[in-house]
Amino acid sequence: MSDTLTIYKQIYPLQCPKLSEMGYRSIINVRPDNEVESQPSSEVLCSAANEANLAYCYIPFDNERLSCNTVARFAEQYHKMPKPIMMFCGSGHRAKLLYQSAMMQGLL
Repeated sequence: MSDTLTIYKQIYPLQCPKLSEMGYRSIINVRPDNEVESQPSSEVLCSAANEANLAYCYIPFDNERLSCNTVARFAEQYHKMPKPIMMFCGSGHRAKLLYQSAMMQGLL
């Protein structure tokens, strides 16, 4: 999306060291836990991110619950987290929607 933010589909704990090697400094997870059986929990991802020296933030939402509060929380985290950031959800769609909503509100 920009030099400071990449949007992607589900990432896995084993990818965290590679993301760090690629130069990412933070991860934002917007996918709620337990959407599908095979998805890693936020707790497991947070641990893997920390081990790879990546900042981690969990802002879960589904398409029916995107609120002004969620957009504001994302913008706040975006501004304070080390860049570049990898933001993800199941397919990338919700992450893109969140980013675009913050842009349209002038928060980024």
